[in-house]
Amino acid sequence: MNRIRQKAWKLLHYKEKILSLIMSEPEFTKVSHDFWKTKWDTGKIGFHRSHVDTLLEKHKDTLINGRENIKIFFPLCGKALDMRHIWDLGHTIIGVESVRSALEDFFEEQSIKYTVSDLSEGTGTLFISEDKRIKLYCCDLFEFNRECEGLMDAVWDRGSMVAINREDRQRYAEFLLNLLSPDCRYLLETLEYDETKYPGPPFYVPDQQIYELFGEKMNITKLERVDAFEERHKAWGIDSLQENLFLLTLK
Repeated sequence: MNRIRQKAWKLLHYKEKILSLIMSEPEFTKVSHDFWKTKWDTGKIGFHRSHVDTLLEKHKDTLINGRENIKIFFPLCGKALDMRHIWDLGHTIIGVESVRSALEDFFEEQSIKYTVSDLSEGTGTLFISEDKRIKLYCCDLFEFNRECEGLMDAVWDRGSMVAINREDRQRYAEFLLNLLSPDCRYLLETLEYDETKYPGPPFYVPDQQIYELFGEKMNITKLERVDAFEERHKAWGIDSLQENLFLLTLK
């Protein structure tokens, strides 16, 4: 009888331990088109930078790699000044963003003339600059594919991987891999912080997951790990924030 009671106690203790682990798992924010649209509509766009990304500025030669007029993909581009910067260097910009006002703001704020047309089957709209070197698709990210603009020569991913729901990261990796030209250079910026204190977005993406998602088909080099913590990040409940920059190329 004592032995039975002992086993029962151990089983109960084990169940309580598992339950404790489950309950301690942080709840992460679920993002959607409506989530981001509300952010843009209310002006809560702290993720937008009023300057060219520092790591892009430093490593743009790594991204471009001596090539001229290459096609560079900006997933979840918003109205990033990075697009204007790369466009000024003579390259072609292909972006995807689900919130129309972000794209309208980009062209208006940068004083770039553009036209707008509807995509087939009512899936969204396409913004094209007068010189046709900026093409920004307003649609669900996963509606975009290689049939839209062919393969990409480079990818600049500052705010896309970190804005994707955790359960969608595998799908996102497969989506990107389907867009890369053989000599494509993919610069990926991720964030590192205590995710038990802040539910995101932007989301913490572990280094190991980058290797799990892309390591089978891509060479991965970690270029930088820099301190990105600012006073405003204290509102997230964290006390440290690192930016990591990776270069990925097809094997």
